[in-house]
Amino acid sequence: MNGSTGGTVIRAVPRDRIGWATADRVLCTALVTLSRDDAPPDATAAAVRSWSLLSGPLRAAQARPGYPPGPCPDLCLVAVHPADIEPIGRLARELGRCLLPGARPTTARTLLRAASAAATGPCGLVVELARMHGVLDLDHGQDAELLYALAGVRTTGATILAAHDRVAGRVAAMWAAGEPDPGPVPADGLPGSGYGRHTGPR
Repeated sequence: MNGSTGGTVIRAVPRDRIGWATADRVLCTALVTLSRDDAPPDATAAAVRSWSLLSGPLRAAQARPGYPPGPCPDLCLVAVHPADIEPIGRLARELGRCLLPGARPTTARTLLRAASAAATGPCGLVVELARMHGVLDLDHGQDAELLYALAGVRTTGATILAAHDRVAGRVAAMWAAGEPDPGPVPADGLPGSGYGRHTGPR
């Protein structure tokens, strides 16, 4: 569903300033490290450009006041362009393949260096990229009318509270997706990395 200008869409993200600041730090550090690698993944340059466009508006959305007394105190709204979201998911898939058995040692080491620079594990970095892509790419269908109503683009409907609950539930589930052990990872970990089924060093 498109916004009013420029082909943007309104997305709901969780109101979690500390969580978003942490995720932003991890992604910024990892993307810079990947961009400086001798053999960066193919999607790196596009992902760096995308995150440079997304990071500021996402941080600003967290700083804006909520919508008390309702219906949306636990969500932030941000306008994004779908073309800026896709490279984040593409990089997550490309790096995720480094975790599979038989991955080339050179690409696995590239992932390990980026994850180490960002103070996370290889699996944790892949999950963070995938989680960010998932939240920003989540299309709420007819419930998205709620987002446009809150953004002042369209008028509210009678079922806005129910729509809020559904949207908030989906966003919360996606945002929490990075918390459990994201496996599977080869039992012996990445080649020469010392990482196994955990998101950090053993």
